[in-house]
Order: sequence, then structure tokens, then C-alpha cells
Amino acid sequence: MEVPLVSVKMITYNHAPFIAQAIDCVLQQKTNFPFELVIGEDCSTDGTRDIVFEYQKKYPEIIRVITSDENVGMKANGIRTGKACRGKYIAFCEGDDYWHHPEKLQRQIDYLASHPECGLIYSSYDVYHPSSQKMIKDFIKYHNWEMPKTPSIYDFLEGKFELGLGILTCTIMVRRNLLEQIIEADPYLHQSGHFLMGDAQLWAELSTMANLHYIPESLATHVITDESATRSNDIKKRLQFTISTAEMYLYLFDKYKLSSSNRSNYESTWFESSLWLAVHERNGKRADELRKLKGKLNWSQLLKYWGAKYRTLNYIFNSVASVRNLLRKKYTMWT
Repeated sequence: MEVPLVSVKMITYNHAPFIAQAIDCVLQQKTNFPFELVIGEDCSTDGTRDIVFEYQKKYPEIIRVITSDENVGMKANGIRTGKACRGKYIAFCEGDDYWHHPEKLQRQIDYLASHPECGLIYSSYDVYHPSSQKMIKDFIKYHNWEMPKTPSIYDFLEGKFELGLGILTCTIMVRRNLLEQIIEADPYLHQSGHFLMGDAQLWAELSTMANLHYIPESLATHVITDESATRSNDIKKRLQFTISTAEMYLYLFDKYKLSSSNRSNYESTWFESSLWLAVHERNGKRADELRKLKGKLNWSQLLKYWGAKYRTLNYIFNSVASVRNLLRKKYTMWT
């Protein structure tokens, strides 16, 4: 296999309806340089694994598959796949997303090669909902978002890129040496698995080392599935992700010794979500810990506190929450 200039990192698990399109969009890229596709396949149970290996047999000069005999989880799968990448640059496309622009890689390489001060380049994107077959073109323009010209870590901590709405993983290309420096410098943040958020902290930290550049054109499509790391029909999973995200941003505030009014928002989000999780898990001990941490609770927090401790009130809370979950508008942030 020829040494690639770009490695495309693709992690996948149970993406059978989408994985062929994701792979094809990479293979169809028009470039004047060699690239490889490194697929991290995490022991899918829906046929994804078979599809991936069929493609590897057809394109052994481009595709390498990283896998194991048992499921290792999204974080570990991402780490091992990243370590297998050999290119000077890494582009990202997860197994349920795809690139609709055939010159995505070439355009990003052209810019990075002529701008050594730039460490990461990203673009706008389309959003597709398979369940409703709804497509939103140029999502950033659709929402009239204004991307910062020179994004800094403040932009991330102030919520401008919260949950990746502005900098989406499937649009990104990054210099591999910078990415590896960041990951190795803070294993707790990037490798321990403590934080459920996979990539936002990488882009935030990279902004402290190099410029980030935005292409105001949609080059990729993000597919909104019913179940993923950032979205779930399970209330507990959603709360756990929200708690972990708040913890990650608070960690960055402390690490870079930054002050912002937005810090209190993350602290409040962490506490309220933790209290709700205690209710849904009927975890009275955790509720006691949170009350001790907070001190004085307002009436709403007191109701949740007692709801975590007493069966009757807990039943009422969870019944109401179940109804709200059925009626809630799905994908609110992606519409």
C-alpha cells in the first residue's frame, strides 16, 4: 500500500444501512495524492462487519480494517483507529455519515498545504433525517450562524460550538502531528473514557495551538439516527451524556484557568441533570450527596430530591417523564 498523504478515519458500529454509502463517498474522492481509509469496526451485530470486509477485499490498496474479537466501545475503537492512521493529515467520516462533495479532500489539502499556520479545516454540512427523509441543506447557513474567523478556546467554552453544531466531525481535516500531541499530552481528557464526548475537546484544544479555518460551503452530510452517542431515546443515557459534557467543559475551564459567566451555566446543567438522573435511577444516596454539595435547594430541586428517595413520588416523576419523552420533539437541535 502506497504511503498516504491523508488518512480517512472511519469508526463504525451497527451502521449496516449507511456504511456502504460512507465508504463509497470516500472511494469517489478526486485527488492528486494518495489516501487511505482506515475503518474501525467494533464487532457490529447487524451485518456491518461483513460489508466492511467485502469492501476491503475489493480495495486492499486503499482500505484497512481495524477490529478485534470483541466489542471495545466507541472511545477505545476511536483511539485504536486513530493510532493506525499513517497520513500526514487525518479526515473524519463516521460510518453513518457521508461526503457529498467529490473534491472535499482535495480542497482541504490545497488550503492546509498553503497555510502552515492552520491546523484544522472544516466546512458547513447538510443534515439528513432517514426516519422522515427530511434533508436540510447547508445547515450553518440555514440557521444563520456566523462562524468565528479565528476560533479560540473561548468560542468553545462560550458555547458557540457546543455539541459540535458548528464544527462537525465529518467535515474536518486536521494535521496528524498536532492531533497526536494533544492526545498524548492529556490522556485523562482524550483517552481515559471518562468523558462521553468524543471530539469536541480535541478541536477546542487544537485551537490553542493553531488556526482553524472554515469553508462556507456544505461538503458533507450528517445523518441523524435514532440512537447514537449524542442522541438516545433512553432518558438516562441522555442525562449521562449531558452530565459528562458539562464535566468536560468545566475541566477545560480549570485546565486553561479561564473565567466566564458561561461556567455557571455548565455548573447548573451538571447539577440539575445529576439530580434528574438520581430521580430516574431512584438513587437516594446520590441525591443526598448532591444536596450536601449544593447546600440549600429551591422548591423544584427539593421535589426532585424527595423523588429520588421515596417510592410514591419517584413513581409519579418517572411516569410524567415517560409521557414527556414520548411527546418530546426529536432532534430539536438538528432541525
